[in-house]
Amino acid sequence: MLDKIELRLRATAPGEPARLLSRRLSWRAEHGMSRSAPLLELVARLADRLRGDGVAVTNPSGSSFFSELDVYDLFVAEGIPFELDVPRQIELSDWFADDGPGRRPLLSLGTHPVFEAEFRKSCLWLLGDHRFGADVGGFPIHPNLLARALSVPGVAAALTAEVDALTASLGAAPLGEVQRIMYRLGTLRSPAGYAAFKPFLERIAALDAPAALARTLRCGLPEELVWPPYEQASAALDAGTMRTDQEWPLLAIHDAGTAVVLGPSGVVARHELAVPARDGIDGQFPPRCTLHDGRLLVSWQQGGGERGYWADTPGVEFDADLGGLVLGPMTRLPVSEDIVPGGRFEPVPGAGPVRLRWRRDLWPDAPAVFGAADGVTGWDVIDTAGAADGVTGWNVVDIAGGAVVRSVDGRQVPLPPTVRTATIMGVLALPGGGDRLVTVDQFGAVTVWDPATGTPAYGPAKPEGLPPAGWWDLLRPRDPAGSAALRAGGPVTAVTDPVLADAVGRQAAIAATLAATVEQYRALRHEPARPPVPVTADDVTIADALSGLTHASRFTEHRRESRTSTVPEYKLMGFLDALPAALDGERPRPSAGVAGWTRVLAGLGAVALRAAMPTTRPPEREVLAALLTALADAGLADGSAGLSVLTVVTDDQLTAERTAGLGMRAVVAEGVSGGFGLSCRRLIVHGPVFDRPGLRVVERIPLAGWGTAGTVRRFVDLLAERGPVTWRPEWAASFPNLPVEQATVLLTGATYCAAADDVTVPPSYLEVTGLSAAAARTASDAIAALPKGRLLHLLNAAMPLDPAALWESGPDTARLASAWREPSPPPYEFQPWLE
Repeated sequence: MLDKIELRLRATAPGEPARLLSRRLSWRAEHGMSRSAPLLELVARLADRLRGDGVAVTNPSGSSFFSELDVYDLFVAEGIPFELDVPRQIELSDWFADDGPGRRPLLSLGTHPVFEAEFRKSCLWLLGDHRFGADVGGFPIHPNLLARALSVPGVAAALTAEVDALTASLGAAPLGEVQRIMYRLGTLRSPAGYAAFKPFLERIAALDAPAALARTLRCGLPEELVWPPYEQASAALDAGTMRTDQEWPLLAIHDAGTAVVLGPSGVVARHELAVPARDGIDGQFPPRCTLHDGRLLVSWQQGGGERGYWADTPGVEFDADLGGLVLGPMTRLPVSEDIVPGGRFEPVPGAGPVRLRWRRDLWPDAPAVFGAADGVTGWDVIDTAGAADGVTGWNVVDIAGGAVVRSVDGRQVPLPPTVRTATIMGVLALPGGGDRLVTVDQFGAVTVWDPATGTPAYGPAKPEGLPPAGWWDLLRPRDPAGSAALRAGGPVTAVTDPVLADAVGRQAAIAATLAATVEQYRALRHEPARPPVPVTADDVTIADALSGLTHASRFTEHRRESRTSTVPEYKLMGFLDALPAALDGERPRPSAGVAGWTRVLAGLGAVALRAAMPTTRPPEREVLAALLTALADAGLADGSAGLSVLTVVTDDQLTAERTAGLGMRAVVAEGVSGGFGLSCRRLIVHGPVFDRPGLRVVERIPLAGWGTAGTVRRFVDLLAERGPVTWRPEWAASFPNLPVEQATVLLTGATYCAAADDVTVPPSYLEVTGLSAAAARTASDAIAALPKGRLLHLLNAAMPLDPAALWESGPDTARLASAWREPSPPPYEFQPWLE
């Protein structure tokens, strides 16, 4: 087929193969097609013709959602001309998930100017992408996933270049930039990451966090400024429920009981909210206050709709369905004008290098912290002549070759290439000397840029006690002497204003956190490499291997014989590896990956028995052995490490701060089915546990249900040394409580019990057990019908207390018979609506 297509294309007019290929790529982009090996082979065959024609391949749909990595890698490698805008997003997680033939090394694509910058960023973001199996939030990536990423030469090279570029600028960076870089590189804070990128991570280990703090304080903090009417009005409101609405030049702030409207002259109006009492779900939503043509509307949710009144006519209620969304600090959807409201963007015809201009009339008597001329404030973005030839490190651009932001009074600061012009507030004149570029995003988070490095010195963050950006022209110095001391790098003790002192303290706390992280990188120098986790020990395989032992014997979720994704996740193994550190105060992993996994802690003998049976598939046997080792290392094999596993009900979400406030060293292992308004969680706790106000213990999962941590490790060693046991039919015959067929299914680990009809018992199972397919299926259905939790209880009893006895005399049928006669401990299921 390809031969015929190639011949037809070679017979076409010059440029026609490129045009046909362009249409094909556009169609594939619009339909989200996966990798195509035939297409890649065809392009390789036609490379000489495409080069010779000199007509560029185009793909108008390919830059917004770029997924044709292999095709363009081939284009670059073969010198095939193409035209493509710089991609806004490179989908590496989808590329890894596609295990079809034709995958290329991506070395050529990663070095091409069109792709290089975005490809490097995408490779680093990949290490924290949940679609790649990683934990979101800057957690160290699992070594197996890191190895998977580094196995692609182009990805490995791009990661090396990106980590090198990021860490090269750390020594001169202010606190905001250090914080950003450390977050981005948090996925590599592990022995595996250190081994792969040691020369670059050593730069983090050498970081001086106090010096970064000093650079930020010299650059400046927004809290050095104040608008006294706003600060006084906001201080009288509840900070936890305060909301803001803007209709320039008016600004409304409110909590659940009071609203204050401010203008350039100060407080314009104050109103006590008259919102009726509301029960049920409606009462959980706070009222909101919004400005409409200068009037204040008070509204609240009631009866599935919105009711409200005008503040100037409080006795007249009406339907007030605004249809807006609560977003960030605002009570309506933000628009671009909210960044610096009340101004006007102007075209600048014939202005030469001026790219963009923003102007606004200055309020009378305003301090003009952004500069003013002839009663107008504002700024221009100006492209200076020359090329950007002064790049040194990350985002450091020579002013002479880049762009600047120039205020109307002539002050100017460099415009870093990463700044979007729509976010510019202006050139801020800080007290104590110094002009700083300030930007703000649509959610009100402010960034102060360091002019020396072109990187964030402060933020993005929401400054305490300051109004939204549109009212910053009204700011004035809060503590001039303190600001002068900060500009000069003097002692922070010179700051006397309590608000500014608190702001300096918050920056110092950030620096202290970074210093602690630096110590963790230094510790990696001496941390030994951890034993490798089997590649097969991903969450899907673990869930399959524990099938029937975690939730119920009925196997309501039948075994998955094929994956829904080819990208493995190692969340449970990563959770167990990080558990000791999390109990010591480090941030815990957000998810353990395998639902119901804590159930097996009450019966690790069941896991061991299933792992040792010859009917268990080799990948699952390997996984179960690795899981048992990880549980023992985490202190969960018995109670000797001082750990306990509890199901608790709380009246609030259990965050790390919440558990610390309750006086507990605890980590949330997983959620449990609960009711509206209540948090039902399974915790792993170190130390004594008892009911506290707001927390009720409803279940304790017993540890040491089978042996000790030493027992578990000895079993794993025996399994590695001897392999699976040899099945003997007399073991099933010696168990009098069940027919032989059902006893066989039970004692072999009940691996293929399922209520779903699409689960087929494999021939290897029938060969080992001697059962027919019909008999195995009937017996499996009978065992699958056992009550919830029963299977775990029975298999745990069947595993001998001495692991070696399993190979010598088989399962402990006497203990199994005794367990059969006793009721199993019921698994806890929280259903508050039945209480």
